[in-house]
Amino acid sequence: MITIILLIITTLFAATYAYWTYVQYKTGWHLLKQLPGPKVYWIFGNILQLGLNPEHHLLQIRRWAHEYNYELSRMYGGGQAYLMVTNPKVAEQVLSSTVLTYKYDPYKFFWPWLGQGLLTANGKHWLNHRKMITPSFHFAILQDFLKIMNETTDRFMELLNNYATKKDMFDFQEVVTRSTIDIICEAAMGVPVNAIQGPTSPIVPAIADICDVMRQRIFSAFNRFDFFFVWTSAYRKQEKALAILRKELSAIIDKRRVLIKKQEAATLKTDDTGKRPKMAFLDNLLTAEVEGKPLTFQDIFEEVSTFVFEGHDTTASSLGFTVYLLSRHPHIQDRAFQEQLAIFGNDVKRNATFQELNDMKYLDLILKESLRLYPSVPFIVRTLLEETEIGGHQIPAGTALGCCIITLGTNPRTFPQPYLFKPERFEKRNTSNPYEYVPFSAGPRNCIGQKFAMMELKVTISKIIRHFEILPAVDGLSTGIHDPTDPNDKINNPYDTRLGFFLTLKSLNGLNIRLRRRIY
Repeated sequence: MITIILLIITTLFAATYAYWTYVQYKTGWHLLKQLPGPKVYWIFGNILQLGLNPEHHLLQIRRWAHEYNYELSRMYGGGQAYLMVTNPKVAEQVLSSTVLTYKYDPYKFFWPWLGQGLLTANGKHWLNHRKMITPSFHFAILQDFLKIMNETTDRFMELLNNYATKKDMFDFQEVVTRSTIDIICEAAMGVPVNAIQGPTSPIVPAIADICDVMRQRIFSAFNRFDFFFVWTSAYRKQEKALAILRKELSAIIDKRRVLIKKQEAATLKTDDTGKRPKMAFLDNLLTAEVEGKPLTFQDIFEEVSTFVFEGHDTTASSLGFTVYLLSRHPHIQDRAFQEQLAIFGNDVKRNATFQELNDMKYLDLILKESLRLYPSVPFIVRTLLEETEIGGHQIPAGTALGCCIITLGTNPRTFPQPYLFKPERFEKRNTSNPYEYVPFSAGPRNCIGQKFAMMELKVTISKIIRHFEILPAVDGLSTGIHDPTDPNDKINNPYDTRLGFFLTLKSLNGLNIRLRRRIY
């Protein structure tokens, strides 16, 4: 019996040794071991040090960035090698490159929904679709989207007024998504989904379900593998959500095609007021061509889905953290309110014009500082297709390059007192490298909708400030922001945000605030 047990143990040891030897060979350990990084363990790599939840993952990566002096470092997620890019010069090399654009992990988990949409596509397909979609964010079209944003945020203010009447704290992070999904769906598809007031379109819960499944897959040891995933309830949830989204979008596309065909050329150019009518993102896809061919249903489904996914979750994250910061910094909120008074005069509650949004200079600084501390997408990943020199080191093919946007923004060498919320730091900021601050990424794969996003952020925050005083969850809460690189700076207050990286940056314990109506 003892002999059998020893044989089994020896076999298991030999198998794991052989596996890890193969991993080291495949991932180019002879090159990566020259870089600083945490100790790597057999089979698990650095997974055990990273922890078992999104909060621990984010915390450990930020601490490693600090420990390795915001320079290149390496880690292993099981058998996958990662290069942590926390240096602006290296970030510039990666993000500005027209070669280092390939996306694989974790983007492969978006494929069932987003397919070869702009976020997840690679190569010629991505380049052709990028060129096709770029005109959809032209200055003139953005002004059309402003009408949608103003109408939707008016309904959102009515919803927030209910919370102000109750005078109780509530989780703004949970509520704000209802506004962002209304805006993005109407801008993308030209139809309201009524997430704020109801009755809600089936599209809304379907999007919530499929986003939840993607989060699960990224951080699950087993669901990352298709073999295990297809047997789970999460897979069935994904397929049900996809069926709903395809059915609903197919019906919308059919209606939009009929509408476009009925409109004569003159009608397409002007409406009753002599202005060009609002064009949904979907309308542009229905009339677009790539290499002389119209888009297929699958092409359209993937691009609209990408626009909806990227446009609602990232904006909701940014809005949530900005409102949270304003609740903790009343003097900054008051200065922003005074700017609003100067712009709107006696008519404080009307909708802003495009020019007035541009005049909100201090609000612009607030949003920049909020995105520095809490970037909606804290990490961007690229995968090397061949051995490449990165930051003076030869990095083997297959290595995932993790550009850590959140650590770039809190590098103390670049941003003194990095955990101080100080919008004025962007007022006269001189920088030797624009890649020190890249909340919307940069280079050829930067966020194509960043102007759309900034416009939505300004419209929403401007209205909230003009309608309400934003108060902390309870009186007397600290204005300080915790330093994750300091083990002694622990979160003891239940209302202080605990960050976690899901598909976007979230607070695991919510973003609890109170609202008080302003009296004019």
